[in-house]
Amino acid sequence: MGRFAVVRDGQEVAESAYHGRKVRVLLRVLAVRQGQFVPNDVLTAALWAQRPPASPAANLQVLVNRARRAVGWAGLIRTGPGGYALAGPPDCIVDTEVFLAVMEHAGRLPGPAALAAYRAALASVAEPLAEDMYADWCQPYRARVAQARQTGWERAATLAVDLGEPALAVEYATAAAAAEPLRESAALALVRGLAAVGDRAAALACFDRYRRTIAEELGLDPSPAAVELHRLVLRSDVQLSPEREPAAAGEFGVPRFVGRDAVIRQAVTGLSAGVVRIVGRSGTGKSRLLEAIAAAVPAVSVAAHWADRDEPWSLGRTLLRKLLAQGGSGLDALPDRLRAALAQLLPELDQPVIGFDPETRNALIREAARRLLTGIPDRVVIVDDLQWADPSSVRLLGGVANRDGGPRLIVAYRPDELTAAGTEELLRRLPGQPAITLGGLLEPALADLVDDGDIVAAIAAETDRTPMAVAEVLRVLHAEGHIKPGRGDGRWRAGSPDAAGRARQVGRAGQRRAIANRAAAHDGPATTVLRLLALLGREAPARTLAAAADVSQPQVLGLLDELAAADLVRLGEHGWRTAHDMVAEVVVAALTDGTRARLHSRLAAVLDLERGDAAEQARHWLGAGDTAKAAETYVRAAACALDQVADAEAEQLAEAGLAACDADGPVRSRLLEARAQARRRRGDIAAARDDLRAAFDGYPGGPARAGVLTQLAALDSGADDLRRAAELAELALIEADRDDNARASALEVASVIDMNLDQPARAATRAAEALAIYTRTGDSRGAARILDARAMAAFLHGSIETGVAELDRAAHLLESSGDLMRTVTPRSTCGHGRVLLDQAAEGIRDTQRALDVALTLGHPEGQAYALWHRSEALSALGRPDAALADGQAALAIARRLRHRGWTATAWRAIGIAHQNVGDLPAALDAFRQSLDLSANLDLFGCWAAARAALACIGMDRLGEADPLVARALVTGPALGRHEARWAAAALAVARQDPDAPAVLRDAVAAASSAGARIYLPHLAELAG
Repeated sequence: MGRFAVVRDGQEVAESAYHGRKVRVLLRVLAVRQGQFVPNDVLTAALWAQRPPASPAANLQVLVNRARRAVGWAGLIRTGPGGYALAGPPDCIVDTEVFLAVMEHAGRLPGPAALAAYRAALASVAEPLAEDMYADWCQPYRARVAQARQTGWERAATLAVDLGEPALAVEYATAAAAAEPLRESAALALVRGLAAVGDRAAALACFDRYRRTIAEELGLDPSPAAVELHRLVLRSDVQLSPEREPAAAGEFGVPRFVGRDAVIRQAVTGLSAGVVRIVGRSGTGKSRLLEAIAAAVPAVSVAAHWADRDEPWSLGRTLLRKLLAQGGSGLDALPDRLRAALAQLLPELDQPVIGFDPETRNALIREAARRLLTGIPDRVVIVDDLQWADPSSVRLLGGVANRDGGPRLIVAYRPDELTAAGTEELLRRLPGQPAITLGGLLEPALADLVDDGDIVAAIAAETDRTPMAVAEVLRVLHAEGHIKPGRGDGRWRAGSPDAAGRARQVGRAGQRRAIANRAAAHDGPATTVLRLLALLGREAPARTLAAAADVSQPQVLGLLDELAAADLVRLGEHGWRTAHDMVAEVVVAALTDGTRARLHSRLAAVLDLERGDAAEQARHWLGAGDTAKAAETYVRAAACALDQVADAEAEQLAEAGLAACDADGPVRSRLLEARAQARRRRGDIAAARDDLRAAFDGYPGGPARAGVLTQLAALDSGADDLRRAAELAELALIEADRDDNARASALEVASVIDMNLDQPARAATRAAEALAIYTRTGDSRGAARILDARAMAAFLHGSIETGVAELDRAAHLLESSGDLMRTVTPRSTCGHGRVLLDQAAEGIRDTQRALDVALTLGHPEGQAYALWHRSEALSALGRPDAALADGQAALAIARRLRHRGWTATAWRAIGIAHQNVGDLPAALDAFRQSLDLSANLDLFGCWAAARAALACIGMDRLGEADPLVARALVTGPALGRHEARWAAAALAVARQDPDAPAVLRDAVAAASSAGARIYLPHLAELAG
C-alpha cells in the first residue's frame, strides 16, 4: 500500500542498496504473487515489456542476487524450476496480502466484530502499487485490492449506520463514492449515512449529483432500490428504521458455510482408504465443501472447467503447476529425460530441449507426474468438477490413484453430467467407500444462517435447501430490505413483517429465476460482458472480454466490477468468470438464437486473433452457425490433439467436426482420417479401417489419397492380410507419384510388407529409396524407422546373429532420437533373437525392457508383442507356468485389440508352453488356433504348421503331420524354415525314412549357419 518499501528488523532498506530500479520492480512482481512460483517468461514480460535482453534467465539471476544482497537474506527469494517465488509468511509479510486477508475475514464476521476489523484495516489504506499504476503486469492485482477496499468501505458504512455510528458511516461512504462515483452501492451508502446524521439536504444533493452523473456518463437511470431510498429521504417524517429498510448499501457477500461439519469429518476419515468421492448436482455446495476440507488437511486443489474438457492436459497442467509452486515436489530428483518431457508441458521449467516423439513425450509426462505425485503422500489431491476433466488428465489421475506411497485423492463431480467413458471408468476403478452424496441443508443449518423461525420454515418448505438455493433467497430478501445482519452472532434477522411471506414467494419461484432477475437488472455493455463470460465457461482475461464486447479495457473492468457487486461474476487466478456455473447456465438459457450466434461469432474471432485453443474456437464457430469454419477448425483441433497423442480428445473433436460437416469432401475426409488415427492408436483397428475407407472416397486423388492407402496397407499388414496390404501399398505408390512425403511413407510400408512376403530384394530396394528421401528432407525419425526395418529384414532372411546386432543398434538409435514407442518392436525382437541363439537369459532381459517401455507408454500392441517374446524366453528357461501366463496375457490383449497377427503369436506362445511340459493335445489345439489365424501371415503360418506337425508326431499321428510339414516347408521367410526343417526331420525319423539322416544334416547345417542354435539340441536328440 502506498510507496513501495522493504523493511527488515524495523529499518527500511535504502533505495541505493538495490543498485537499480528493476530490482525493486522484480520484488513487487513477486510480492503480488507471494508464495507462488513465477515463471521466467512472466518476470521477463513484466521487467522488459518492450525489449527483453538476449539472455533473460541470466539477467533475472543477476537481479535476484541483487535483491537478496540488498535485503541481507538469501531466503527472501526461492529459486524454482525456471522461475522464482517470494518467501511466504511468517518470514515475509506483504501488506496488501494482509489487507486482502483481513477484508475477506471481516466479510464473514457479525456486525460489531466486522466493523472493528474494517476500522483497523481501512485506517491506513493507500493506493496500491502506485509506482506501477500503468504497468500491465499489476492491473489484475491492483483491481483486486481496489475491489476489496471498495467493498470494505461500503460494508463498513452500512454497518456503521446499523450500529449507531452515522458519522463513521459518512466517512467511509465518502471515500467509497470518491473512488467510484458511478457505483450505485457507494452513492447510496453515502446518501444513507448523510440521512442518518440528520443532514437530509446533503443526502438529497448527493443523490441528485449521482443521478445526473450516471445519466450523462452512462445514459442510465437509478435503480428501483435507489429511487425508493430517495423517496424515503424526501419524507422528513419517515425514519430509516430497522423495521423496514431499503436495499442495504454494500454487498450481500457469501453466506457463512454451515451444515457440512459431519460431511467434512466423513471425508477426512474416508481418506484412510485412499480415495473419497463427493457427488452432487449443481448448487449443492461441492466447491465450498472442498475448500473447507482443504483447510483441514494439507492439500493441492484444482478444478476442471467445461470449456477445457477437450484441451489435452488442461487439468493435469494446472495440478502440476500448483504442486511445483508449493515446493518440495521432488523435481530435482527426476531423471533428465523426465524433466525434459515435463518441460514440454510446462515450458516455464526451462529445461534443455530433447526431441521426443509425441507418444513417448506423453508417456514420460505421465511417469514424471506419477513420481511427483507419489512423492507427496502427506498431501491430498483435491479435484473439483471431475466431470469436465480432459481425458489425458483423467488418465494421469488414474495412474496415481491408490498407488503405494502415492497421494490420497478427493474427487467431486456432478453425476448427471458424466459423459466421458474414461472418467466413468476411472470412477469405477477407484478404491474407497461409496460416494458421499450432497443434498439440501437441514433446518438446524438454516437456523445457523437466519435468526427467524418463520423465514427458516419458509426456505425449508419452498426450496430444495441446497446452499445455492438458500443463498439466492437470502440475497433477494437482503436486496429488498426484508432481512438485515444480526447484532453479534453472524445470523440474518427479519427486517420487515412480511419477510417470511416474501421468502416463500422467492423460494417458490426458484433459484434460477432469482439469478435471472439479478442478471436482468443490468443492461447494455454489462449484459454483453456477462453473456460472453457465460458462453466462455471458463476464466478469461479482461482484454479478451473487452475485444469481444468492443469496449475499452478500463471500461470492461468497470462493467466487471458492477457485475461482481451483484455476485454475478468473480475474479479468479487466471481472469474473470461467472460467480457460479449456474449463473452461466441461466444466462445462456435466456439468450435468443440470434444473440447467441452473434456472441459466439465475436468470441471465435477474438480467440482466433489471440491464437487461442482450436477446440474452443471450433465450438464458438459452431455456435455462430458457421458450420464450414467450425469443421475446418475441428480438423486443426483434432490434429493438435493427435500431435500430443491425446487420442481420446482427438476422437471427440473429430466426431464433433463430423457432426458439423454439411457434405462430403476433403474436410470431412481429414476429420475421418484424424478419427481413424485416434481409433487405431486406441486399439479399435476395425473402426479405424472403416474411417480410412470412408476418407478415401472424399479425396479427389494425389498425395492425400496416397496417405490413406498407406495407412490402410499398414493396418492390413499388421493385423489382417499381407497380400491385400501389398495391393494397397502399390496403389499408394501410384497415387503418391513424385510427392516426397507421400512416396516415402508408402515405400516404407511397402518395404516391410515385401519383407514379410519373402521378397527381400524388392524390400531392400524400396527401403533404400525411402531412406534417401528421408535423408534428403531431413526426417531423422523416418530414417531411423527404415534402419529398423532393415534390421528386421536381416533377422528374418539372413543371419540371426547379424539381425540381433542390427536390431540392438536400431533400438538404441530410436531411443536416442526420443522415439521410445518404436523401440518396443526392435528391442523385443532382439530378445527373441537371443532366445533363438540359445541365449534365453539375455533374451528375457531385452523382452522385459521392451515390455516395461510398452507398459509405461500405455502401448497395448507393444505389450502383446513383448509378452509373446517373453513367454518363449520363459519356456526356453524351463519356466512353463510363467510362460503360459504370459501367453494368456498376450492373447487377452490381442483379442481385445482384434489384432489377428498378435492373436496368432499368442497362441504360439501358449502352445510352446504346453509342448514343453508334454501336454501335446493342448499344444496341438493352440498351434491349430494359431494356424487358422495365419492366412496370408506367412511367418506365423510357417511356425504354426511346423509346431502343429511336431505335436502330431509326438502323439504318433503321422498322417496328420504330413500335410502340415509340407505346408511349413513352402511357407514363410528363412527364419520360419528352421522349425519347418525340424518338423520334417522329426517326421522322417518317426517313419524310419531312409532319407532321415540327410534331412537331419540339412536341418543342422541350416540352423548352424543362421545361428538358430535353440533347435540344435532337438535335432541332436533326433539323431541320437
